[in-house]
Parts: sequence; C-alpha cells; structure tokens
Amino acid sequence: MKVEINDLSELPFVADQIVNIVPKGIVLVNGEMGAGKTTLISEICRQLEVVDEPMSPTYAIINEYHSEKHGPVYHIDCYRLESEKEALDIGIEDYLFSGQYCFIEWSENIKKLLPDNYVRVNVQARENIRLITIDQ
Repeated sequence: MKVEINDLSELPFVADQIVNIVPKGIVLVNGEMGAGKTTLISEICRQLEVVDEPMSPTYAIINEYHSEKHGPVYHIDCYRLESEKEALDIGIEDYLFSGQYCFIEWSENIKKLLPDNYVRVNVQARENIRLITIDQ
C-alpha cells in the first residue's frame, strides 16, 4: 500500500488505515531523519486509543504506552544504540517477542535481533509531501 500525504491533517486517515491492516506485532518504521516517523507513530498510538502522550524515545530508547483496548504499545528508537549487545542488555527481546504492538525506528541497528515476521512502513519526505509505503 502506498499513500501520499500533502498535509498533516491527512495523517489520522493514514494511521487508521495502518491500524486496520497491521496486526499486533512488530512494525518497522523507516525513513531519514526528520521524515516524520515519530509523528506517524504518535498518530497511530492515538488511533490505538493510547492514554499516554506519545513522544520520541530517542533518549529513553523504549517508551511503553497503555491502551485499554489493545494493551501495552511499545515505541522503540534504536538510533542511539551502538551495538546489538547494547539492545540485548536493555532487554529488547522482551519487547520484540511480547506479541504486542512494537513500533521500531532505526531498526537497521538491531537487524540481526529481529524475528522473521514484521511489517515495514517506509516514510519518505519529498518537498512538501510525505510518501508512506506499507510492506507486509
């Protein structure tokens, strides 16, 4: 699925589509710095009725949110991880194999730790638009 966003007001519609086609599990959200990965994940969390305020986990590495309807929702930002060992030391496998929604930014830093089945969402910034591609 490919979707083009011309304005942030269109983001809830796209996030709703993602929630409807992506089952619980791992969702890799890829894109360059500033492409809108965290913004998209925050809107998906709103669609999942997360009661917490979604925010970038760049420094915390892992944020855990709660949804009455969907249970825990994990948001992981691997940008600052320097090795896969560091990811293992913080217990990343517990999140990866939890069976819950687990949105991961900068997943290339932990690629050897990822299970075989996940959904990939690519966010590309082009001038004044965002192109979002979902590969299942």
